Amino acid sequence: MDHALAPHHSSCVLEQVSRARLHEYAARIAGTLPADTGVLNLCEDRFHFTATLLATAARRLPCLLPPNRTSAALERLAADYDPVVAVCDRPTSVSLPVVDAIDLPESPPTKITASSTESLNLIAFTSGSTGNPQPWPKDWQMLREGAQRALQALDLTERRWAVMATTPAQHMFGLETSVVWPLCSELALTDHRPFYPEDIRQAIAATPLPVLLVSTPLHLKACLASSGKWPNLAATISSTAPLDPALARELENVTERPLWELYGSTETQSFAWRRPARDVLWRLYPGAALQGDSDETRLTASWLPSPWVLGDNLEVHPDGRFRVLGRRGDLLKIGGKRASLAELNWHLNRIDGVEDGCFFVTEQDRVGALVVSRLSKTEILAALRRQLDELFLPRPLHTVDRIPRNATGKIVKAELDNLLGRLRSQARTDNARKPG
Repeated sequence: MDHALAPHHSSCVLEQVSRARLHEYAARIAGTLPADTGVLNLCEDRFHFTATLLATAARRLPCLLPPNRTSAALERLAADYDPVVAVCDRPTSVSLPVVDAIDLPESPPTKITASSTESLNLIAFTSGSTGNPQPWPKDWQMLREGAQRALQALDLTERRWAVMATTPAQHMFGLETSVVWPLCSELALTDHRPFYPEDIRQAIAATPLPVLLVSTPLHLKACLASSGKWPNLAATISSTAPLDPALARELENVTERPLWELYGSTETQSFAWRRPARDVLWRLYPGAALQGDSDETRLTASWLPSPWVLGDNLEVHPDGRFRVLGRRGDLLKIGGKRASLAELNWHLNRIDGVEDGCFFVTEQDRVGALVVSRLSKTEILAALRRQLDELFLPRPLHTVDRIPRNATGKIVKAELDNLLGRLRSQARTDNARKPG
């Protein structure tokens, strides 16, 4: 099976690289890795990333996927898994021994085969959107089984499409769809990761195979601004945050192709899907089942070693489909009335003219909001007042240049807390300057 892989230059044109070539490159990386060390996989190019993944499996070394690239996160991993070596394909300031995945020295050959993945010891991390990132070990059996069930649910196993992702491979969503799925099917792995909407459209058009685009709601919303047709797009997959059905319908109208949304977590991997333009209810993958009630729902899946209690409240229908009611810790009660942060965020980001936004809980146990928009605060509040109870209108409402999100669009709690602290401090200073 061949994999479509972008050559290592700025062109959007892709070339075909065989699986044997991938194994050969992985063998070269494996030969440079020290024994008895953790391997921090910082490669951005998916060819290098996947080769490093295979190299760590062949050498039976832990492969660490950082939750983000901040110095604090990398230093924490280096301390927790010492000794650690980083494999990179871009310049990095990380203060660790580094293996350059592009400029590899001559090294003794290490045999890499299709069965090398059986010894994979991968450690993924939660995003840190609700606190400190937590490690979650994954083996190849778990990843392969989950991928096969996902591919079966979406009828992708025999599709000869190229997977192009805007999300990093270090995140579970990006890892599953853009690396593991191609290794388990006829899908082709690509190393191209365009960022701007027009670059995405042009890269898809230039790919020799039909493209399965993997992205996030925030990125897809921006793609609507790109003019032109999407002739080589086969389908789109979204995850990491709830996708507004209205946005999904608009995207399908513009691209004339289906858009599927995945549901899951770092702990569980993806386990359900829906086509939000047509159905707001989620469908489980084959081999997955839910037990419990809306207060506590457990997932049983053929790729998980034991049932997992989900962090979301679900409403499970008799036919097995379900609705996500929100995270258990997101429920707010103000003045005897209830709402969830997810619901409030959904209403905020649906406002025409709001580029991005999020609600937060204030020190007085009420709600405030951050928004990226050219609209005035009065206009935003007027739009929200048509949808929300007065008790849940944001006070304060801050206009900011950007919401602190990671590469997959999730809000990073530590950065959000820092931003809110600066805004509160500025507000106190401004109030102190007002005449008495």
